Formats: sequence, structure tokens, C-alpha cells
Amino acid sequence: MGKWWSLIFIIIPFLFIISVILKLKTHFDILLIDGDIPDTIVNSADLISWIFGGIMSLLGFITLFVAFSYENRLLVASKIKQQILRPFALSLEEIISSISEYKTYASRDFLLNFIYWIFLIVSSISILSWGLIIGFYTDYNVGLNGDFDFYILFNDITYLIWLTLSFLLIAITILLNLIRHNKDPIEKGYLMTEQEISDIDSILKKNNDIQELLFKISPTIEIVKNPTAKHELNIYFPIKLINLRFVMLVYNSKSNVSLRVFGVLKELNKIGDSFFHILTDDLNLQEFQIDDKAIGEIKYYNKENKLIGLVKIQSEKDPNSITFNAIRKMDVKLITEDRDYQDIENIEHEILDFTSK
Repeated sequence: MGKWWSLIFIIIPFLFIISVILKLKTHFDILLIDGDIPDTIVNSADLISWIFGGIMSLLGFITLFVAFSYENRLLVASKIKQQILRPFALSLEEIISSISEYKTYASRDFLLNFIYWIFLIVSSISILSWGLIIGFYTDYNVGLNGDFDFYILFNDITYLIWLTLSFLLIAITILLNLIRHNKDPIEKGYLMTEQEISDIDSILKKNNDIQELLFKISPTIEIVKNPTAKHELNIYFPIKLINLRFVMLVYNSKSNVSLRVFGVLKELNKIGDSFFHILTDDLNLQEFQIDDKAIGEIKYYNKENKLIGLVKIQSEKDPNSITFNAIRKMDVKLITEDRDYQDIENIEHEILDFTSK
């Protein structure tokens, strides 16, 4: 209802004229004129009709031109959204670029909103004034009582034209309202907002391949040697998505968990930004028993602690660092029993932490 309340301004004049036409004259006697219509009313009615006719012709052309221009923008935005939610053919760099493009195409525009309100007001006045003017000429007399003559037939045709124009103006108003609220031209509902396209919970509600998306935006864990004997442990997200809940497990050559990194992302400064965080700069590598053959996995969860993504990671070592990168996605059905979500269970604030088990 919040998106449609403005249509009241155009519906009320339409219903008012319809009420008069339907012979509810006992409440609208003031609108009836006995005898011939005075020339001043005829001239004023003609002037009003010509003025609003000219305004509506110009405004209608501009409105439809702008509407179709924005409709094309929404079409592009919808296609970009589909690519982001199902990024089979996209690389990580293309996903980042697509999010930036989506922000541009899906942003709501002041100009369209301004044109909508101008069109709504002018259309409401036109429906009311044209209805009243026709009523003055026809005495609101239509063939609803079974009577028929050429005069009544002319009145009926006149009101039919008014009804057609009124429905057309209402339809264009509805179309503009849908466009200004970013109606998705391809799928049901409305386009996702900038915030929603960066929110895992919102993405899960759409038609998506969440496992493919999570695999391509998976974070990188890096252990870097400090000038001292200790090491720095950091994590890097190429794209930060809010409500991302994960547990990363690193196994040593004996298949024992040597490092567990877990977190919940909640804060977002800018759509499409990357995120870097130092977990510690005082890591004792021997204590965690991380060796050259270490492998691991990243488990992603929704807010109900259901596993929604599983990614395998592998280590790459150079003289000064060990880096863990995602190498492939795995079927979540491979995990039949899982309790690793306990590290992030019921956490509703941003947290990034690690343990040795």
C-alpha cells in the first residue's frame, strides 16, 4: 500500500464524476444548470478544455518518452541483477563491476519522481474538469434507463470518450508509479535495492545460485611473516556482503583442524567495497601446526544456521607467507552432520575471530 497511496489523487475525481453520471443527483444538484448554459460558462469551459488538452498532449509525450527511457534502464538493471545472483559466466572482477553498474541503473531518480507528480496532478484535474464540462453540456444524461434517441446516443459516445481518456491517464499513472518504484520488467516484484543486492539474507529470497556466488566471492586467508618471529593472520573479502556468516576450517597434513576462522559481517560503508581485516599480528605458527600441505574448507550459513555454501580452499606458500584461496565449490549435501555453526550461532553483530581448534 505504501507504493500506491498517491493514486488516491486520481481515483477520487474519477469516482466523483462516475457518481454524478449514475444519477446520484440528489447530492449534486449544484452541478445542474436549468435552461441554456450561459455563454460565460461555455467560453470558460472551452478555455479550460483547450488549456488542459494542450498541457496533456505535451506532458503525455514527455512522460511516455521518459517512462520508456527509464524502462530500458530497469531492463538493463534486471539483467545485471540476474548475472550477479547467478554468476556462472562471470569472473570475480566482472561481479564487482556488475554490482557497481547495478547501483547506477537501479538508483531512483528525482526527475522521474518529479514528472510523476506533475502528471498525477494534471491528470486528476483533467479528469475532473473534462467530466464536469461534459456534464454541463449533457446534463449528465446517459442512456442507463433504457431510453434511446440520438441525443442520448451522442451523450453516451461523449462519456465513452471521457472514460477511455480517464482509463488511459490512470493506466499511464500506474505505469509511471511502477517504474519510479523500480518494478522488475523481467521477474515478479521489484528490483533489489543497493542494500539488498549486498545482503545475503535478501539474496536468498530471490531466484539465485548462492553456492556459485559464494564460491566466487570467497575470502582469502593469509599468514604473513613479521620481522619478529611471530606471524600476522589476516582475511580479505573481495566484496563485502552483509549478513555473511561463515566458518573456515584449515586442516594440517594429519587431517586435524589446526585453524578455525569464523565471523559474521554486518556493517557496510559502500556497496561493492572490499574488506580487509587483521585478525592478529602475534600468531605462533608452530602452535597452530600449519604446514605446506594444509587444506581446508569454508562453510557458509544462513541466519537459521542452515548450510548454504561449501567451498574447498588450498594453501599456497612462499618464503614469507601462506595464502589460502578458494579452488572449487562443493555440494552442501556432502555434509550430513554439522555443528560448526556454533561459533557464530545467535550472533547479530559484526565479528571476526579465530581459534586453534
